[in-house]
Amino acid sequence: MIMKFSPTVYLDNYHVFLNFNPLMSKKVKDSNKIQQVVIVDDHEIFAIGLKHILEINLGIKAGLHFSCAQAALNYFKNGGGADLVILELYISEMNSFNFLEQVKILLPKINILVFSMQQSNFNISLCKKLGVTGFVRKNTYLKDFLQAIEEVQMGKKYFPEFEDEKASEELINNSVERICQQYRLSRSEIKILDKFLEQKKYREIADELCLSPQTVRTHKRNIYRKFGVRNMAGIVGLLKLELERG
Repeated sequence: MIMKFSPTVYLDNYHVFLNFNPLMSKKVKDSNKIQQVVIVDDHEIFAIGLKHILEINLGIKAGLHFSCAQAALNYFKNGGGADLVILELYISEMNSFNFLEQVKILLPKINILVFSMQQSNFNISLCKKLGVTGFVRKNTYLKDFLQAIEEVQMGKKYFPEFEDEKASEELINNSVERICQQYRLSRSEIKILDKFLEQKKYREIADELCLSPQTVRTHKRNIYRKFGVRNMAGIVGLLKLELERG
């Protein structure tokens, strides 16, 4: 009798190690909820390995890979779709937070799983705030990666637990407060900025704050002008600098 073994994979610093485990979760392998995956990562060898993992374990053969975020963004602007985007948080040619913002505008309900070595508590907390579906460290085991996919398929979020999570959230909130004071944002602008950082849309913000969508747009333009940026990614960059200053 020949036993069929499903491979498990340990991902470590962009190297893919294959071992064999006869106890691979059948629940994941039989799932057909995710049909189209877009991988955005500037390390081609890693992306190829990840596509292989997706095909073997989930039966996903149509995974697309983009080595630059702008190419992936153009794909979505031209009508391309995906059930899931797997995104490296730091890619050389484009700010990933800018990519996140623009993709969320084009496809508000799209699932985005950050798969990155940049695993600081701050980055994880910030991804949560920006509406990312999940965060997986690249030095994880396959079972954890597949668990993240399962959680996404069930409409849940997947983030690793870490110490001082509450402290990281408070640190972000304090950084927002300091830069708002530094750039002299009004109370209304601060409220609206906080809503945008939560990835809420114009209509949602307008309804929650009892404003018109046009008023929300005007406030957003004024916020960008005061910060001297063109998008939310610029504001995120200011937040990171403020955090580094302490």
